[in-house]
Amino acid sequence: MWEKKPRGWMITAAVAVAAIVAGCVGKDRGEKPIDASDISQALEQAVDQTIIPTVQAFKLEVSTLEQSAEAFCNTPSNDALSALQNGWLITFEQWYALSIYNFGPLNDDIVFPAYTFIDSLRLRGTNYLETVRSEIASDIDDSITLDADYFAAKTFQNVGLLAVESASFETSTAEHSQQATDILADFNNQPRKCDVLLSLTGQLMRWADYTEEGWLTQYKNSAESYRSLFLNDQLEDGSAPITQLIVAVQEFLDYLQARNVVNVAAPLAGNSWAAISSTIDAVEELLQGSEHTTISLFDIMIATGNQNAVDTVQGNIAQIRSAIASEDADMLEITLGYLDGNFKREIPDSLDVELGINFSDGD
Repeated sequence: MWEKKPRGWMITAAVAVAAIVAGCVGKDRGEKPIDASDISQALEQAVDQTIIPTVQAFKLEVSTLEQSAEAFCNTPSNDALSALQNGWLITFEQWYALSIYNFGPLNDDIVFPAYTFIDSLRLRGTNYLETVRSEIASDIDDSITLDADYFAAKTFQNVGLLAVESASFETSTAEHSQQATDILADFNNQPRKCDVLLSLTGQLMRWADYTEEGWLTQYKNSAESYRSLFLNDQLEDGSAPITQLIVAVQEFLDYLQARNVVNVAAPLAGNSWAAISSTIDAVEELLQGSEHTTISLFDIMIATGNQNAVDTVQGNIAQIRSAIASEDADMLEITLGYLDGNFKREIPDSLDVELGINFSDGD
């Protein structure tokens, strides 16, 4: 079992300079100096200490959410509803940490990629709230059996985090009340609504399982895990692993600003700011590593003479956090653009990575 490690804080300039002088920027590396050839080691540590734990943390939160839904449906109460809603909030925020890794199992089908069945907004920035409201109401009123097969056949617009949000945070009636007493009454008056809720959380679990299995056990039709293929430079489209990683992060940062996500996502729960904060935490950990990392991408950038680039990235991360703290959407868009630019220029240039693509929204 891969253990999710706590995120550390940024390395300071003083520590970085001292490490360069000593010829060893990474931690506990003995006498061997860091150079650009260590990128494969940094990638392996990023995968094992950051990416896979993030995949597993999302699965854990989805599992907890599913259990909260079952507990609520068994014994509806204000406390059980609060636990259900809190479980959704945490799951949504964890998804935004995982979303910077939108490749491999999450995006392995050109027509029906897994990520769209988790987060319908991510595809093209369309808010499908009215769609899921209509679908939930229709399922409640219908007589069709609300089982796993029925929900597995639904299109991406009608399932995922948004659908669970609607089922958990508002009534299925035309008023769409968000008052706890009204939501409880809605479930009590419409027993099939619990069937909908449980099936929707079950579908989230399906995709969380799929993602973890792809990374750790078997990817698509191959005999190997995506971890193995990624670290052995055997990606099916021929991309270099470091290129795949940098482009994925850049695309998500671009998506957050281009699609005005902070004002669109989580329309009922209202935790989009916390979700984007989770994204920035994930980006920072990817670059600087966890407390157990001995060589990170930042370490390589510093060792190859690019301390200024690291300082620029860290400064932009700090500006994003300031915009989040003040909930300044305009400043968030600007500062996300700065960090997006870092993943197009400073970071690949410092790592001697040729991206060789035209950047766009990526969706």
